[in-house]
Amino acid sequence: MGLPLSWILALTSASAAEVTCPKGMVAVAGAGVVGMRGQPYGIVATAHLEKVDAPERDCPAAVARTPGATACWVQTDLVDPVIPLHEVEVQPFCIEAYPIPGKGYPYPADGLSVWDVHQLDLVLASGIFGSRRLCTTTEFEVAVAGLQANQRFVFGDRYVPGVCSGETIGSDKRCMNAETGVWEYGAVHSHWTRADKTFIQSACPSPPCRGAGNRPLTEGMYIVAGGTDRAQTRQAPHTPHTWHDHGEPTQDSCGFHGWDDQPVICADPGAEDPKAAAAWATFVADVRVSGPPRRAIPPAAGLHTCP
Repeated sequence: MGLPLSWILALTSASAAEVTCPKGMVAVAGAGVVGMRGQPYGIVATAHLEKVDAPERDCPAAVARTPGATACWVQTDLVDPVIPLHEVEVQPFCIEAYPIPGKGYPYPADGLSVWDVHQLDLVLASGIFGSRRLCTTTEFEVAVAGLQANQRFVFGDRYVPGVCSGETIGSDKRCMNAETGVWEYGAVHSHWTRADKTFIQSACPSPPCRGAGNRPLTEGMYIVAGGTDRAQTRQAPHTPHTWHDHGEPTQDSCGFHGWDDQPVICADPGAEDPKAAAAWATFVADVRVSGPPRRAIPPAAGLHTCP
């Protein structure tokens, strides 16, 4: 399925090598096949249980009975899709090499609600950070998996205990994709993206796929991509090939920050305006001081984003 590897190598290296990106970003481009290959998870289901008590104890047995499995997925009562194999072609784009707030800094303790990410999206759309924007879900998947390798996990094809468990971003040299140059996305936090046409057409094994509340997927919807290594999770752990939807961006979600969801930032290629670069550096510095990115959004927006 897909293009010959020699074509993929040529497309990826030739297109990305010619791209100019803002400081701290790497370029990705080309055509290939992405999505989950095979079944690398031994699955522990919990939806049928009246009481859920340390279900991770069943992980060794679940992995042992699943041919080719190297990782365990303890599913919650809400199980979200794993993206199947599908062909993609992406025009050159730039993506932050390291998740916010950058290499050497601790991971933020909690995440963004759908309302928070909507406010951040409005700030990005204002242009104060130049061409920076939320990545599309396909861009996220391509950057983390790679068009050549299409890694099943963020660090390769086999789960290795202890990988991506560093306390600071970039501290584990194994927790990255050597092909694209991006680190750790989907390993510690899942990441907010925007749904694009390619993703919508291939978001689940049996399209048309639907999000929260059985609503149809539409372009521009806020989608959380990538799965973390929590003991129990809706999304398959340590992979870019999974997603879920938290619903409409309303202020009702202002007070809830229970998910470990963070933004993933892309940009259009080209030279960066110095004012935009300075504004972005200030935003990232605010995140480093305040912790969760949601606390840095109101100063950037110039208003209170929640009542």
